[in-house]
Amino acid sequence: MTQRRWKRWWVGLAAGCALGYFVVVPAGAATGHWRGPDQNGTFPATGLPSQWSLDGENLQWHAPYGSRSTPLVMDGRVYLINSAGEGERLQERVMALDLESGDLVWEHRFNVFLTDVVAVRVGWANLAGDPETGYVYAHGVQGLFYCFDRDGSIIWSRSLTEEFGRISGYGGRTMSPTVEGDLVLISFLNSSWGPQGRGEHRFLAMDKRTGEVVYWAGPGGAPLDTTYATPVVHTLDGRRMLFTALADGSVIAMNPATGERLWSIPLSKRGINSSIVYGDGRVYATHSEENLDKGVMGRVVCLDARDGRELWRADELLAGYATPILYGDMLLVPANSANLHALDAATGDRLWEFNYGTEAKGSPIAADGKVYVGEVAGGYHILSVSREGCSRLHQVRFEESNGAPVEIFGTPIVAEGRVLLPTRTDLYCIGTPESLAAAANASPSPPADTAEAGEAGPAVRAQIVPAETWAAPGEEIRFRVFGVDALGRRAPLPGASFALGGIQGSVDANGEFRTAPDSVMQAGTVTATVGDLSSTARVRVVPPLPYREDFENLAPESAPPGWITSPLKSRVEEVMGGHVLRKLADRPAPAFARLRCYMMPPIETGYTVQSDLMGLGKGARFLPDMGLINSRYLMILTGTTERNRLLRLVSWAPVPRIIREVEFPWDPETWYTAKFSVDVVDGEGRVRAKVWPRGMEEPEAWSLEMMDPSPNPAGSPGLYAYSVGITSKTPGTEVLFDNVEVIEND
Repeated sequence: MTQRRWKRWWVGLAAGCALGYFVVVPAGAATGHWRGPDQNGTFPATGLPSQWSLDGENLQWHAPYGSRSTPLVMDGRVYLINSAGEGERLQERVMALDLESGDLVWEHRFNVFLTDVVAVRVGWANLAGDPETGYVYAHGVQGLFYCFDRDGSIIWSRSLTEEFGRISGYGGRTMSPTVEGDLVLISFLNSSWGPQGRGEHRFLAMDKRTGEVVYWAGPGGAPLDTTYATPVVHTLDGRRMLFTALADGSVIAMNPATGERLWSIPLSKRGINSSIVYGDGRVYATHSEENLDKGVMGRVVCLDARDGRELWRADELLAGYATPILYGDMLLVPANSANLHALDAATGDRLWEFNYGTEAKGSPIAADGKVYVGEVAGGYHILSVSREGCSRLHQVRFEESNGAPVEIFGTPIVAEGRVLLPTRTDLYCIGTPESLAAAANASPSPPADTAEAGEAGPAVRAQIVPAETWAAPGEEIRFRVFGVDALGRRAPLPGASFALGGIQGSVDANGEFRTAPDSVMQAGTVTATVGDLSSTARVRVVPPLPYREDFENLAPESAPPGWITSPLKSRVEEVMGGHVLRKLADRPAPAFARLRCYMMPPIETGYTVQSDLMGLGKGARFLPDMGLINSRYLMILTGTTERNRLLRLVSWAPVPRIIREVEFPWDPETWYTAKFSVDVVDGEGRVRAKVWPRGMEEPEAWSLEMMDPSPNPAGSPGLYAYSVGITSKTPGTEVLFDNVEVIEND
């Protein structure tokens, strides 16, 4: 890539870094959170329908757009995330509908890539909205994170997988974002560069207006699963506190302004998916896995929100997917088997149990003395609830033309006198004249839970911003330092001194960091210190194209600086007198079998990745897969994962959205040179690969080509490998890489 194209990329990043410091805004003032204004599943409304029909009774409108997740309603619009298109044009989509009519206002489609998520699980994460700016935040299954304005323009975006090593699970579990003050927070499992090579469930806090990284936090232990619990944030004793469940099976409280863990309570032997509910100084959590302290499955627990101390528990209640409702003095818990349990919120005493279906994944909501809840097997139910009991008021079932149920995984939402009911294929809006009139005449109520106002007090923590970034050689990054007080309020913190760690360049007293002009990949830190407080930012220096790495100047047992790869997966080693990058195969856990190694952040499509590579077999039976990554496409030489050895080009492999392959009987313990090129030509992606024995003349013809009608406009160059035959006693198949190049296409 020319220096000019790099400058265009970096200018775009720098523009996103020019932000001020935080202001604190009220929480709970609108339905920007999927669990309602108080984030507990309860909505203020009156006159809502007790029954409705697909033929028109109390049906305000119907739109042919389904979703696995919860609709977001804000400022007269309904926002959804779902899948769109078919075959080679299958994509993920964020869309906006008019709340009054259900008419489509805008949509934005984007490709799915570099993920194990299958098509039926696209659109997993709930959207989040910010009433202050009107922005909508979306987390796609491939790791794209978008900030849209009300009219669908992209304010900023990030690729969490390619930039930060986000880990994609097989089940599609994708975390939902949370807006808090001037931050938007997202959590995920990741394995990145440097100390973040160790896989953890981490929180990434970004400025909600620009996408600039404000902090990283890793408040949990070793992750056990990919999970999808969504945080809730409330004010307690004048301090903002974030409560959530983690992939290590614990429930935590965290300072949302800094990521500091306030307390942690381990509960489950697996990760927890259901979200936390908060009310009146108490935190409620549920799961359906084995408990740590006794060999029974499932628990509902009530904790003191100040310190995590257990107040009561209800064992053997398996509620691991849907999130409870705090409705008055009752906690309504949807068990996995679609039994709704009512517990006294203060004591945990069981009040009643009501079966409404067969399987619960979507969460119930409560409003106007009613509970609206869906079940996976295609039914929406309206229940009447009180402390005395529960009864079914109405149900509607949805079927395909062949009689199969239309599955329901999403959660309803109440907005402006309407109830929005998502199914996998459609969205239904129901309401009554009474509910619409009551909503139109209602006076705005003050938020029940607001952040502490006023100027920041004495700083107890320092915060350097941006907390992670990158630049080209010879460019500047301006770091700012803030102090955060005991209540989470933030203000500029003057008088900082700065120090560099593991990276070349210079930084002055104003935080202006100029990277060294040498065109070499670097990764290190910038630390700001004010008195006894300090904070450290992660920085990569990424040279423009052409970029070459032969590993000769890198120390054995290290990982290339700034590459998204853990040294537990790949590391530099000496082989036959020279240095190579070895894909390791000594850990039997599935997460270590595959390597997707990204050399740099995403760049515009129009480049070629080339590398020498060798597959090392295990005995006469096992061979690895090995290949390259370019613009979110994979080029793979398959081993024993297929009957015949193939050369494959593919995008979104689990579906696959688009794939071409040809037999290619490559030999183990033999060096090959692979070349992988992607261009966008006349609106289509031209994807080409060639492979030949190293040292021989490059063939003129490409070994395999394909045209993609939905091309990827950008993506990170990288390396790919998949090891098989790994056991706890013997390593499996490995791959060696050498002489890696990334060059701009002519």
